[in-house]
Amino acid sequence: MISVASGENLDSLVMNRVFTFQRNYTQDVNGFSTNVYMKHIYQTHRRNVALWAIPHMYTIAEGERAFVSEQYSRFNFRTVGDYDNIQQVYNTTIPRQRHTMPVLMSYVTPDLYGTTLFGNHILSPFCRENRIYYHYSSVPLSNNKVRIYFRPKIVPNTQLVQGRATVDRSTGRIEQAEIEGEYDMIHFQTLTMQGEDGLHALLPKYCITDIAFKFAGNHITSHFEAVFDCPITLPDTVDVKGDYNLMDSIRPMSLSQQELDIFEDFIRKHTPEVEEDTIMEEEIDSLAITATLIGKKKLDEEGDDQEETTKPHHNYLKESWDLIEDNLFSSLSSSSEKSYIRLSPILDPQYVSYSRSKGFSYKMKLYAGYKYSKKSWIDFHPRIGYNFKLREFYFDAPLQYVYNADLDAGIDACFSKDNRIGNASVLEEIKKEYGSDVNLEGMDLDLFDDYSWSIIHHIRPNKWLNIHSGLVLHQRCALNPDAMAQYGKYRRYYSMAPSITLRLNPWENAPFFTLNYERGFKMKSNYVRYERIEADASFKYKMRRTEQINTRIGGGLYTDKKNNYFLDFANFRANNLPDGWDDDWSGDFQLLSSRLYNESRYYIRGHLSYEAPLLGAFLTPAIGRYVERERTYFSTLSLDHTRQYSEIGYGFSCRFFSMGVFASFLNTQYQDMGCKFTFELFRRW
Repeated sequence: MISVASGENLDSLVMNRVFTFQRNYTQDVNGFSTNVYMKHIYQTHRRNVALWAIPHMYTIAEGERAFVSEQYSRFNFRTVGDYDNIQQVYNTTIPRQRHTMPVLMSYVTPDLYGTTLFGNHILSPFCRENRIYYHYSSVPLSNNKVRIYFRPKIVPNTQLVQGRATVDRSTGRIEQAEIEGEYDMIHFQTLTMQGEDGLHALLPKYCITDIAFKFAGNHITSHFEAVFDCPITLPDTVDVKGDYNLMDSIRPMSLSQQELDIFEDFIRKHTPEVEEDTIMEEEIDSLAITATLIGKKKLDEEGDDQEETTKPHHNYLKESWDLIEDNLFSSLSSSSEKSYIRLSPILDPQYVSYSRSKGFSYKMKLYAGYKYSKKSWIDFHPRIGYNFKLREFYFDAPLQYVYNADLDAGIDACFSKDNRIGNASVLEEIKKEYGSDVNLEGMDLDLFDDYSWSIIHHIRPNKWLNIHSGLVLHQRCALNPDAMAQYGKYRRYYSMAPSITLRLNPWENAPFFTLNYERGFKMKSNYVRYERIEADASFKYKMRRTEQINTRIGGGLYTDKKNNYFLDFANFRANNLPDGWDDDWSGDFQLLSSRLYNESRYYIRGHLSYEAPLLGAFLTPAIGRYVERERTYFSTLSLDHTRQYSEIGYGFSCRFFSMGVFASFLNTQYQDMGCKFTFELFRRW
């Protein structure tokens, strides 16, 4: 074997041709389509009750230990790793024609020449940007071929793989690659044989993957094969499940003997039992059969009400449990050509989050929609959440109607209860009226539940401008209404304001700007009059190796305020329903007291974070191999009547959770430290 470092002659020559093959010899796959046949066999080696709680795994948590699935689909590609999988024929031995482990679909089309192999994870060894993480060695073969071996250069990590590839020395085209790695608790071994010409060289023509999944004492293995460029093209309207004969007629390869045995066993067990009084054994002669039929006819003529066949037996307990488990451990979803509905699982750890200041929170989501045409649809995406420490219930119910998708024109209506708003001004006012010695401690007179309604019309007259205009209403209900009435204050305060927001994105990959203006009407004495303006700019700068810099700056000002009860900004507020790593961690404050959001007439904020897949923690012994992404944070804030507030932090994400550690400062004086985490377990499943 000839073995040299990645920067020396032999490997450099071959690898440079691999790195530049896509640019020199192929085109973009956007718009390319192909027919794909896939078959999976699942083997359950060990299982226990924990398998019920894993998304999409409850379908194989009981009963048989071996299952087979077949799927014939149409793949429409935007990029190698981004495509629509339009399932047309599906046949399986899994109960109720269900899918299991859909995450395996991401391993069907490895993007060998891209930055990442599968989706947005696992750094490809065949991408020039990632060569600093890999060690390469090569062996010359006959017919102008070279075998390249690759492995992680420093330490193994869930974002890195090892294996070998057969490469054409002249062009750098990868003919065959064997890849082994582990990601999201799945250990995989993939063998892909690439196409030969043009766009086909970027895609597999045949892909085999073996996976092993181990969790909490469960052990599942799967072997699946995918064949691309199948010759039979089905009509777009075909969507068939459970038709073994149809699949048999379009299948481009034979089933193995083990797969055939599983299918035959499944068919035998699910064929209705033959009734003894209607069909005799083959050995009974025709005379006996005739006599039996005559006997039955006579009984019918005499009015015998005895049923000739047994009624289908319904296991109502089992059917009820099937209905519960569908939504208890897995998403409940249903879709048709024009509509869809999906409810998040009831018992799902990924919807649990924690921070030291707010404690544990839990949320659920619902997705529903109806498509009127290609340019018109309606979506309903409500969320609910509960904070156990603060004992607060949150909800957000946005309804969106799009009537012209080309102009992004539509109407958004929303009803929500997000933040419990508070301000010490009401206490100061009471003490001014009733004397400073009045005891208001523990009465929560400064806290209000905030219910909001909004109806907004949005339209994009050109590519860089989006205009949102409408009406925003708030009802603030005192947490202690009786005490408020006792001191001559309203139990409820209202505000009604026209709102206009301009969103600007001058060019592709430019910062995203927003400008918001609201002015409240003074209708009655308990209506709050105000005028507020806010500006915000955010930018995500994507770098090589999926590194990214996130920046955000913004500010807001109340220019007309009748009273100081409710200083409530649109962009500067606590987010009680975050979505995890990619939601608010780089654009919000983690340790800021919730009351400070509503006590200043102005704010100026800034956020900066740097994100990378392998920043440094991957070098940590034992746990470093599981670190998927890392992030550093810096945030600063200027408010009325307080010193400059700042936070610095570090966070990482792994297969189990995302976690961040933060420290806060007033000017340069240390104040506090805390952490925040959300569960990531099976989030991608």
